[in-house]
Amino acid sequence: MADSQKQTREQEEEARKAVELLHQARATLADGIAEAGGGNRAILRLTDEELAVIDSEPMDERLVPSPHLAKLPEDQRDTAIATALRSLVSRELIEVANIEQIDELIRQQEAAEARGETLNERAPIDIRVAEEAALVLSLRGSAERVLAADLTTSDDTSHAFVYIHAADLFLVERVTGGGMHLFTLTNTPQSAADLVQALVDPFGVADTEGPAQQLSPDALDRDSVPRSVRRVIDTALVVGQLMVLSDSEGALVTTYATGKEVMTVTVDEPHSPKGIVAQNLSTKALHRKITKLLKLPKQ
Repeated sequence: MADSQKQTREQEEEARKAVELLHQARATLADGIAEAGGGNRAILRLTDEELAVIDSEPMDERLVPSPHLAKLPEDQRDTAIATALRSLVSRELIEVANIEQIDELIRQQEAAEARGETLNERAPIDIRVAEEAALVLSLRGSAERVLAADLTTSDDTSHAFVYIHAADLFLVERVTGGGMHLFTLTNTPQSAADLVQALVDPFGVADTEGPAQQLSPDALDRDSVPRSVRRVIDTALVVGQLMVLSDSEGALVTTYATGKEVMTVTVDEPHSPKGIVAQNLSTKALHRKITKLLKLPKQ
């Protein structure tokens, strides 16, 4: 029993130290951004394939989609990822101790594909990730909460994820339909909101703030919503969904951007007694709404 209690105390102490180190790292990083002048700091660009090399989590279990890799036949993914490995090495984002062995395996795979064959042989990769890539992976996996945004047009879907670490530390990951991941660090929710708003309202047409319209959760079919709401939904060129992901269920905001206006439909929380609210927003009001989604709850 005593050994078990000692082990439990040691585990609790290790967890406490890990939390302290995380807080210290966040504070140091936020201070560095502030000293550099604040604002949005682009730090890294990775393709789906490059991210798959350094992210060990299985693709079907990841929060962030890999749109380009997802479209490839499974027998082509290994070759694409192997080619991305060489790209990462050439960009000095990773160092591979057994690069000669990997190169030889890639040549064998390419030769097999040219013959119409499939080579199933694999080799373990001994890699060390560069500081900026390691930082991105760490910040992706240790956020207090995440704002996930999905943006859909008639011919494309893109995504954005804001990893919220503190009131002065945010990592923004934008994912294009072609599978490019663009990482940006910022130290204010307003700066992070700027990046999300550019996706939600790409035409910059949010210029009129209208009255809030209460919608019934029991009557959300097309014929039941007010005509003014239906008109915007029917003519929207970009439809977005902004969802706060955290231990507790967060808000969900759907955005509809036409060529002339932007409307949001907001559910503050699941089964909210306030119901659902639709409202046309101005640029400033839309920015305030996105910024609010990025703020951590008061402790």
